[in-house]
Amino acid sequence: MRLCIVGIGGAGGKIAQEFLGNEDLDFQLLSRITDAQYISPGMIQGIWLEADKNDAKNIQHFFGDLNEGCYPCFYIPHDVVTDGCEVHRIVREKYGYDVKKQGFVRDAQYLKAIFEIFDTDKEIQAIVAKTMNKEMIESLGGNGANSSASFSQAPNPIFDSAWNAIRDFTTLGKGECDGILFVVSFGGGTGTGFINPIINHIRNEGKADYPVFALGILTEPGDYADKAQFSKSARRNLAAISAIYDLLTKGGGANGVIIVDNEILLERYGNDYVAANKFIHKMMQPLVAARDYPGEIPPSQAVAQHSSGGLSRPPIFVPLFATLPRCVDPEEALIKKALSEEGKLFGCSPEKADFAMVFCRGFIDSEKIRMILSRETGIAPESVWPSRKMGEGNNEILILLRNPYGGDTKAYLKVGTLENRFCMVISQALQYMSQQPEDLFYEGKQEEKSKKDGKSTEQVKLTEASKEALKMFFFGPEGMGKDGFGKTSGFAFELKEARRRLRNGKVPFFLHPLRIFNKDDKHVGDNKNKAPEPDKDEIARAVDKRIDELIKRGQIRGV
Repeated sequence: MRLCIVGIGGAGGKIAQEFLGNEDLDFQLLSRITDAQYISPGMIQGIWLEADKNDAKNIQHFFGDLNEGCYPCFYIPHDVVTDGCEVHRIVREKYGYDVKKQGFVRDAQYLKAIFEIFDTDKEIQAIVAKTMNKEMIESLGGNGANSSASFSQAPNPIFDSAWNAIRDFTTLGKGECDGILFVVSFGGGTGTGFINPIINHIRNEGKADYPVFALGILTEPGDYADKAQFSKSARRNLAAISAIYDLLTKGGGANGVIIVDNEILLERYGNDYVAANKFIHKMMQPLVAARDYPGEIPPSQAVAQHSSGGLSRPPIFVPLFATLPRCVDPEEALIKKALSEEGKLFGCSPEKADFAMVFCRGFIDSEKIRMILSRETGIAPESVWPSRKMGEGNNEILILLRNPYGGDTKAYLKVGTLENRFCMVISQALQYMSQQPEDLFYEGKQEEKSKKDGKSTEQVKLTEASKEALKMFFFGPEGMGKDGFGKTSGFAFELKEARRRLRNGKVPFFLHPLRIFNKDDKHVGDNKNKAPEPDKDEIARAVDKRIDELIKRGQIRGV
């Protein structure tokens, strides 16, 4: 599988840079002058999607402007909307959202709301369709033969242009990448809102088996964090859990969300974010590197089917990584090191996983990997899927454990478990929503000068309709009353329910997708956020539990 690496937001771009370094020429200017081919290790390709034009053009010097024909390249999706055009003006007047705002609103809900406005509002859809000129249509990929494919959903300039900047690197366009790996920070807030809209395009083109993964770095506890984020721990945790919630509840979405805990990385590397980013790249090499074993090139569709097969929602994958010098029979030592605390990149209970994908580099026996990992974790051998690549140095192993949690009602009390970590994040997010609800509506939080350049930033002023929609989204019809915080519906309610499921050992813990602006709303802001009926699996589990209780009481006989 040859991946397209899509870095999104500041952290995503820095990590993507590690994947896209030139294998032959380190000096990019020389490469461009001599017209040399730019080849990344593993022959992967990629792009950086960013919202902050100043960061992209003036601060970093690795990525060039896609619009200027550079590679590796960055792309600013907001630029497709002309400043002051009718689309820009009407969205701002009707909702208060500025679709041109770049880099200052670090909030997972901001891009989510903008996407749903374009996805929902027929008046704005009509304006987009009416005002799009030839240049905009071409930038969105619509021209004669392929315009119907590009606009299989309502035209949405920002997100459509983001997808079309990626598409030509993939086999869905003119490229050779047969899978996509999004790289984002869970906590920064600027990047994650792009992922589901782009996946919508892929699935709407009839590519249900095209593999799409998200590699997300969960923000660390504490208020220091990466200085570029300028935000307190509780606020970052709300942004993180919002992003993860959207990804994990998207039916037909990503094939998996690979999650790394930045707390673990910083324990190893201190505040050296460059070293941490280099390690993330190294950890992913058994998956992204070239040189598959002869006769063992797994079709990309097989990766997609194995990773999310049989599930109605995207799973969480916890990565475990180990590297050791070449030796005879390395399988046992590699697996034990990967399963140790040194190997885990996120706290979890490996024996709870329902499936494991294993990517190896070096002279390694696939069958031994399957049997040893099964023995060490209790995962059924048929649920261990190994894939091998030729290595250049050490033996390496990357184990991706699918949903390694659940079944233990005490796990959330134990440090080092997935349940404990997510309960902490959810609790901090709920605390932030309760104590600083005004921040959820951008009331006054943009009045301060930007800490980057000292310039005053324009305050976000949402309309009353948007504020009502957000109140319904976050808190449900009860609002923020003392006794009604997350009582029956809304995001706060779903987070409390998720925390309860984690404490009760349930899998999965996020269930119901939520929208800020619903498609079937008669009026803007009339968002009931009613949870859908439980799915068939939930009903079956509830029935089984009730039957077990009746058998134990002797009220019915077991078979």
